[in-house]
Amino acid sequence: MKTMRFALLAAAALFVAACLPVTTKHPVGTTVGFKADPALLGIWKGRGEEKDDKDGYITFLNNADSTMTALVFSPTDDQGEWETYTLQTATVGGNHIMNARAALKNGQPITGDEANTLFPLLYQIKKGSLTLFILDDDTTKAAIRSGKIQGAIDPGDMGDAHITAEPAALDAFFATKDGAALFSKKLLTLHRVD
Repeated sequence: MKTMRFALLAAAALFVAACLPVTTKHPVGTTVGFKADPALLGIWKGRGEEKDDKDGYITFLNNADSTMTALVFSPTDDQGEWETYTLQTATVGGNHIMNARAALKNGQPITGDEANTLFPLLYQIKKGSLTLFILDDDTTKAAIRSGKIQGAIDPGDMGDAHITAEPAALDAFFATKDGAALFSKKLLTLHRVD
């Protein structure tokens, strides 16, 4: 378990707020289709919650295959840290979802389990601000245990949650208010850089 500050956002692969984020077996939005969201394009700047956090940036770029790339970087006194993520964006039930998978870290390809880790984020864009939310670990575990969504929980008190529902069930759940409510952990608020 570890806390996250924006200066460490790139190095920690957006894994924040105490635990690794909740992962999914399939990207949210498979049944409705993925389409790059032009509202995300450009450079966004933000800062963590701690007073000694540094500014960090996320640049969203279009790819030729309807995916997007997010370049996440945080300048530091030396060379800084940076990562890229491949994103699939979709809207299910009015909820804007970004499915993220790490691709590069400081120029090196992501390998092993991390290369196959897919985690969804809910995003909201309002008046030049972009707010990203991740699935709340405890609430998601409760939804899995109650049968609202199919998934698995790693052993132990702090075991990570993994949603294993098939695409149709996954999309149907996250199109509902109950599904959207699981995205209750604010990751970050960024502001567009002109």
